[in-house]
Amino acid sequence: MIVRRVIFTMGGKGGVGKTCAAVNLAEYLLFHQVPLKLIDCDTENKRKGSLKSFFPEAVKVNIREFGGMDIFIDEACSSESPIILADLGAGSGMDVMRWFGEMYDASKEYEISFLGIASLTSNPGSLETLFSWADFLQGKIDYLVVKNLVQGAIPLWESGKMAGDFKASFSPGEVTIPLMEYTWQTELENHGLTISKALKSDHELFRKISASIRLKTWQRNVFLEFDKVRELLAGVRKG
Repeated sequence: MIVRRVIFTMGGKGGVGKTCAAVNLAEYLLFHQVPLKLIDCDTENKRKGSLKSFFPEAVKVNIREFGGMDIFIDEACSSESPIILADLGAGSGMDVMRWFGEMYDASKEYEISFLGIASLTSNPGSLETLFSWADFLQGKIDYLVVKNLVQGAIPLWESGKMAGDFKASFSPGEVTIPLMEYTWQTELENHGLTISKALKSDHELFRKISASIRLKTWQRNVFLEFDKVRELLAGVRKG
């Protein structure tokens, strides 16, 4: 059976680490030699920090154009790239919901499954995005929560009532992105460097042996987190 999986970041509030999650997930999947098509849907961010700046091979798509998100179906049905990873821009909720309303039922014929990645911080707006999207999408997609602790703990996710109801209803996967030193993260974004590329670069900040060790350790920890949800990423449902 061909696995057709569309994985997308849930573009709501900006600045919560959606692209960071997408970049590290892409590195994880490529490390495991998963056939992958990368799609950058953040039309507002054309240069630094976009998915395409890290992966030039990513296709830039404007989902606000008619049929823009149809590329998800067309590429997922391609034998070359049955796994799609798309990074959506901030404020894309209405576009996604409209598309699902038009296309989801018919797409089930092709056995395409969807996974939404919600990047959460301590800012309540990031949780509001997840809950509002889930209120519309319900069980049409699976959910992966990526906890970004850059602003500290996320108490509303750990013990809030709405989070508890969401977990009970949808059994989301959960991973935590380890913290990285701020200046390092900024330099990676400024130069479009993934961890793998940084390890091979001659950037003065990363060419020291100690820096290489830190980068490898950080990436290993990220990969261990994604290992926890490997079946979810592949579209394997439990139960």
